[in-house]
Amino acid sequence: MSEEKKLVAFQKRKAIPNGVRFEVFKRDAFTCQYCGSKAPDVILNVDHIKPVADGGENEIVNLITSCFNCNSGKSDVALDDDAAIQKQRKQLEELNERRAQLEMMLAWRDGLNDLQDDYAKAIQEEFLKFSLFTANDSGLRDVKNWLRKYTFCEVIKAIDTSFTQYLVHDKGDDALSQSWNRAFKMVPKIIEANKRGGIPPDKMRAFYIRGVLRNRLTYVDERNVIDLIMDAVAHGADIESIVDFSKKVYNWKYFEDDLWSFILKHKDPLDGKN
Repeated sequence: MSEEKKLVAFQKRKAIPNGVRFEVFKRDAFTCQYCGSKAPDVILNVDHIKPVADGGENEIVNLITSCFNCNSGKSDVALDDDAAIQKQRKQLEELNERRAQLEMMLAWRDGLNDLQDDYAKAIQEEFLKFSLFTANDSGLRDVKNWLRKYTFCEVIKAIDTSFTQYLVHDKGDDALSQSWNRAFKMVPKIIEANKRGGIPPDKMRAFYIRGVLRNRLTYVDERNVIDLIMDAVAHGADIESIVDFSKKVYNWKYFEDDLWSFILKHKDPLDGKN
């Protein structure tokens, strides 16, 4: 190469940006494409396939990873220029495909996030069916965690069950915040119970009866009411008749005595005997 041509090449040569160098190293797996040496065993350089002096640019397709010896001409291993270009093109196509798939995955994730936000809004509306309360920011995070673990339908079904069972209203028909929080916290537990086969229908109605009694009476024996109802059902009581009775009874003692009277009346005289 003449001195004049070298001078022109020197004037045209531009430093390869560090970001481009890094992309070339990553694409080539930090391996010299001439001799196969890898970092950190050797110092790697970025070489031009088509020299700058011949019009080569700092485009990634014209760049290749080489070790110091190959780049400085100390190695006698040569790589055919056309083979190098074909290899570079193939690697670049693969790199672009990986990037395209990554972009699609990110778009899909963003779409899932948007869908999850829509589901969370729908669940907030479901809460409003039971009271004027909705989930605060912390509660919304819990709701979104539910949606990551369970289906939307599973969550909605459990909310309906839990808020029917546990929500208590005052005499002005306003929900009590403590009972709302309890109903909210019970949602994932009910989902898990449903996944194990669910709560028997009669027991579900017993929970409903307890909710009715809570909202109508000044006192309810919370610890024993479910067992009392289920005991009456086991002795032949019709669960729907108990539902109707719970909507008319005016105090807990009357409700309790009525169910105990039914149980004792229908109790097998041999129960509890050897």
